[in-house]
Amino acid sequence: MPGPPTSPGSPPSPDRPRARPGPRRTADRLLEAAEAVFAERGFDAASLGEIADRVGVRPQAIYNHFESKWDLYVAVLERLLDPFLALLDDATRAPGDTASGAAVARDIAFHARNPNLARILQYATLAGGDQLDLLRTRWYRPFFERALLLSPEKNAIVQKNPALLPWVISGIHALILGYATLAPLNRELLGIDPFSPEGVARQTEFLQELLHLLNRD
Repeated sequence: MPGPPTSPGSPPSPDRPRARPGPRRTADRLLEAAEAVFAERGFDAASLGEIADRVGVRPQAIYNHFESKWDLYVAVLERLLDPFLALLDDATRAPGDTASGAAVARDIAFHARNPNLARILQYATLAGGDQLDLLRTRWYRPFFERALLLSPEKNAIVQKNPALLPWVISGIHALILGYATLAPLNRELLGIDPFSPEGVARQTEFLQELLHLLNRD
């Protein structure tokens, strides 16, 4: 069994966070501030002091709600990624011919509503270790399992080589995540806010057309 963290900022293991009882409003404000700081700096460089400053409390007050920086980090990811998996669950119950296109539209809209998620994922992926293991075991392995259910057998690439199915899923997801991660650059290149209704609509249309080309008979 995993032991306790060596310090408030050290991750003991990719376990569920142990949030302590406390005023819900303060906990929500801490989660919002932590999400922003983790997106700007990543887990390692983020400080509880900065998170507390943004909420207007002392750093010690965080421990009234979360036992450690790691517990706060996991809670932030749960708030972002649990609803993401729920969207995929809904997509798997859609009619077969429309499921993948609907999933893409929901995925893009989700990232537009939660622009910090892509940056947090990027930091965690580059950091590796416990952060990457947490993503893989808690969310991305289930994500792949659900995405497999949305991949039509008539996909042209998969028909040619079934072993490439995981690469198809990873590639489509990378196009969506990359669009969100590079939003500041895309804003300059495309001339519009990537997360505006127009930007989201165009990215959705592009990826749905791409899926149509891949899945046509």
